[in-house]
Amino acid sequence: MSSLDDELKRAISTGKVLLGSRSVLREVGLGRTKIVVIASNCPEDLREKITKVAGLSNIPVIQHPKTGLDLGILCGRPFTVSAMAVKDAGESRIMNLVSSEDAQ
Repeated sequence: MSSLDDELKRAISTGKVLLGSRSVLREVGLGRTKIVVIASNCPEDLREKITKVAGLSNIPVIQHPKTGLDLGILCGRPFTVSAMAVKDAGESRIMNLVSSEDAQ
């Protein structure tokens, strides 16, 4: 089974991913994302806001075990990424990971 990091890399290279809390909040509020990934050190108030808005649109939220800096590096960006939204998974099977996490 693929890891979350592998599927995120695949989604970034073959799909459409938004980085940054403002973009994520806007797109989640409009219901235009498939899944949201939040860094482990995302500020609590921001985490709660994203989770609340995503819940209204039934968009799954994954808490990534890595920090925003690690998530930024994973995305190939020279800055921290506290939140990211996958609009199009491309060839990634990230949605399958969400289903298996829900089953646990």
